[in-house]
Formats: sequence, C-alpha cells, structure tokens
Amino acid sequence: MHNSTLPASRTLAGRLRGGVAFNLLGTAFNQGSTVVVNIVVANLLGRESFGHYTMILATVATIASLGQLSMGYTATKHVAEFRSTERDRASRILALCGMISLATAVLAGLTLAVSAQWLAQAVLGEGGLAPELRIAGLAVLFGVLNGFLTGALAGLEGYPAIARNGVVSGAVYTTVCISLAWTYGLTGAVWGIAISASIQSATLWVLLRSEAARAGIELTRHNPWQERALVSRFAIPASLTGLITLPAIWVSSAILARRPGGFEQLALFGAANTFRAMVLFLPQAINSVSMSLLNNQRHSSADGYRRVFWMNALATGVSASGIAVLLLIASPFLLQLFGAGFAEGQIVLAILLGAAVLEALALAAYQVVVSQGRLWASFAWIALPRDVSLVVLAAVLAPALGATGLAAAHAFALALALATTGALASRVGLVPSHGSSR
Repeated sequence: MHNSTLPASRTLAGRLRGGVAFNLLGTAFNQGSTVVVNIVVANLLGRESFGHYTMILATVATIASLGQLSMGYTATKHVAEFRSTERDRASRILALCGMISLATAVLAGLTLAVSAQWLAQAVLGEGGLAPELRIAGLAVLFGVLNGFLTGALAGLEGYPAIARNGVVSGAVYTTVCISLAWTYGLTGAVWGIAISASIQSATLWVLLRSEAARAGIELTRHNPWQERALVSRFAIPASLTGLITLPAIWVSSAILARRPGGFEQLALFGAANTFRAMVLFLPQAINSVSMSLLNNQRHSSADGYRRVFWMNALATGVSASGIAVLLLIASPFLLQLFGAGFAEGQIVLAILLGAAVLEALALAAYQVVVSQGRLWASFAWIALPRDVSLVVLAAVLAPALGATGLAAAHAFALALALATTGALASRVGLVPSHGSSR
C-alpha cells in the first residue's frame, strides 16, 4: 500500500510544481507588466490623473468580471473534471461557456460605452472622464473573452500555453500602454489597455485551439445546451458572487473618489494596491493549478485530493507571508517609484500587504468549497458578509481617513472572509463528493 501511493504522490507534486512554474512565468510577465505600467503612467500623468486612471482600471475590471458570468471559472472546474473521462462532455462545456461569454462580452462592452457620460458625471463627479470610459468599453469586451479563454486553458492544464500568453501579452501591454500614454496622456493609456486586451484575446484563442486538439477535445460540439444545468448549479451562484464582489470594490473606491481631493487619495491607494497584487502573484499561480488538480482528483483519488489541498495551503501561506514581509521592508523605496507625493502612502501599503496575506489564505481554503460545488453556500456565507462590510466600512472610514480608511475597510472585510471561508471549508471537509457535477 505504501509503495503504490508514492508514485502517485510524486506525480501530483510534479504536476503541481510544473503547473505553478509555468503559471508563475505567465503571471510574472502579465501582472508584472501591470506594475511597470502603473509606475510609468503615474510618473507621466501625475497624481490626480493617475487617480483617474486607477478609477478607469477599476471600472474595466468590475464590468468585465460581471460580464464573464464566471464562465472561465466554470470551464476550469468542469473541463478539468471531465477532460480525461468524458471528452464529449468537456467539449460541450467549452462550447456552452464560449457562446455565453461571447454574448455577454458584447453586451458588457456596449453597456459601458453607452453609460459612460452618466457614469462619469453622476456617479464619479468627473464628467471629463466620459471619453476614456467609452474607450474602456473595448477593454471590457476583450476582458470578458480573456477570462473565459484563460479558464478553459487552465481546465486543460495548459499552463505552458498560459505562460506563453503571459509573456506575449505582458510585453505588448507594457509597450503599447506606455507608448500611448507618453504620446496622448490618459486617453492614450486607456487605448493601450483596449488594444493590448484585443491582442491577448487573439493569442489565447490560438493557444486554446492547440491545447484542445492535444487533449483530443473538439471545440465545436453539437447540443452544448445539454450542459445547461451547470449554469444554474455552478455558474449562477458563482456569478452572484461576482455581481457583488467587484461592484463592492468599485463602490468603495468611488466613495473615496467623490470626497474633496479624493482622486489624489485614490492614487495613493492605487499605488499601494499595486504591491498588494504582487503578494498574490505566486499564491494565485499556485491556486489556479491546484484547482485544476483538485477537480481532476475528485473522481480518481481521495488521497490525492487531500494531498493536493495541503500542498496548496502550505505553499500559499508561506509564499504570501514571505513576499509581504519583503515588500514591507522595501516600501519606502517602492512608493517613491510612483513619483513625488506617493511616499506618504506607507501606512496604506502596510495595511494592504497584511490584507493580501489574509486573502491568500482564504483563497487556499476556498479551493475546497469550489471543488465540492458549494457555490450557493459560498455566496451566502462568504461573499455577502465580506462585500457588505467592505462598502459599509468604506463609507464610514474613507471620508475621514482617506486612502488609509479604504485600506482598513479592505483589511477587515478580508479578515472576515478568511474566517467564514475557513469555517465553510472545515464543514465541507476533505472527502471529495462525486455527485455534485453530475
């Protein structure tokens, strides 16, 4: 018995290490390019205009997330689960998720373009941002598609392909966005986001076709609506979480932006939040791979399922804590990279680094909840308390404390999320259920 489990253990560990290595390479280029662009754009635009840019980025991320309807997440879980045992079903799931994503991508992009003037004037109190928000509608359209395509590749364990995309898209984003920001200011920077997102979509589509062929899965199958039950059982509750999470983040940022000097405070928050995202680089790369492996093990090995979870939890906790400490030590230098006036954000950065560690730990525990398909419970017990508390605390703290208050609101909300996620994951347990996806 002991000898027979060792090869499987090594195989799982090897798959996790290999997937994480490739995923991290792609993340380093993709997300690393975001750090570089944010620093350069902040220096080119100045603090107030960088606050405008930060708000536009938050708007794109929010609407794109809503438009995705969790199709990328749905594809990752179910393609990973069925790609080895039921290829026809995996193919139908890809087709269904792709069709829905294309329709919602167009709808989400048009929604932002049409509502840009109202959003800029009535909500943000900055009517001059309307042209940039219209351009951002293109970024939303391609952002929705990119979410699905990346999720589909993750479900196929196509992490070398994801890494190649990360290298290409990161280089394109850095070059295009900085060049256009240098020449055309804020408008050019937003065009850079849209153009680089469109190139990323084309790259991801080519890579997905190649990976699907390698796995023996057709991308065009008849009767994809046979899998429509996944929409009500998994995609809808996952989407409900998205329907409140990023809007809650956006609203909390808008609360800060609307106060006197709010966009300058939002610039401080945006600079500090860039490094919070860096804490999550490696944990997100690890958890993306472990999610695919967990679902792949659900029907084959309860022991493998537990091993993947504990390897993921340990790697996530250690990596997030280590990166946060290093960034905290270097924080005075890091904030100065954004330009004059950003050094005062050290307290904001310290709070967000702690919040990122909490978020990484919650992310590791959340893998159990997702793999067992407990998305309705997740919405009720994790997402709602976290996101409502974020908005309420932002409304209380941000007007008085500025960026520091907004950071504190995020930290409290993520601490609550860690507690509720841990409780739900403990209740679900580490014995894989085999019936939730049927």
